Amino acid sequence: MPIFENLEPDLLYMLSKGSREIVAGKGERLFQKGDTAQGFYFVLDGKIKLAFISSRGTEKVVEIVHRHQSFGESVVLADSVWPYYSQALLDSRLLHVSSTAFHKVVSADRNAADLMLGNMAKRLCTMFADMEAFCLLTSRERVVGYLLREIEHKRQIGDSDLSVELPDTKANTASLLNLTPETFSRVIHALEREQAISVSRRMVTVLDLEKLQRGGGC
Repeated sequence: MPIFENLEPDLLYMLSKGSREIVAGKGERLFQKGDTAQGFYFVLDGKIKLAFISSRGTEKVVEIVHRHQSFGESVVLADSVWPYYSQALLDSRLLHVSSTAFHKVVSADRNAADLMLGNMAKRLCTMFADMEAFCLLTSRERVVGYLLREIEHKRQIGDSDLSVELPDTKANTASLLNLTPETFSRVIHALEREQAISVSRRMVTVLDLEKLQRGGGC
């Protein structure tokens, strides 16, 4: 985990003693909304959905967490309950870092605390960018932005492949972008007709990156 890679051996040992590996099958929930957070998670393999159910019974996807990403640090620091539930979209393997071990390490190592605060600040910036997108961007701009962000994430972990695997259902991706599944499908099909992308089941492959960056138009 990047935020702990420079820890002193004794602190790393303390952290490891408070950590455990968790295996979650596709569709399995790690915790429910309202559960007390006992620690945060780092995704070793797989993909995790964070979401909540509205009073009307509709689901809103908050975030989809990929391999080598973490979630829940801010909830642990606040000693709060989970504001959403989590569900594995694929067979997944995670590292669970206990609240107790985490608090001891960030209290003892200023660098780890600074890195953690920086990570949470980036998350906050991303949240504000998403709010702006929901309020100001068109459905097409949201879908294009999502595809470009997914490709950029792959590049950051050394994967140059220009393809994006959508979550288990079209509805999950649409909910993440605050769109209806029908609107999401219309935008995807339009981009496909314009030969900016090709689609095979849940795999979207970018055929013309520059065209997609321009919004898919000619």
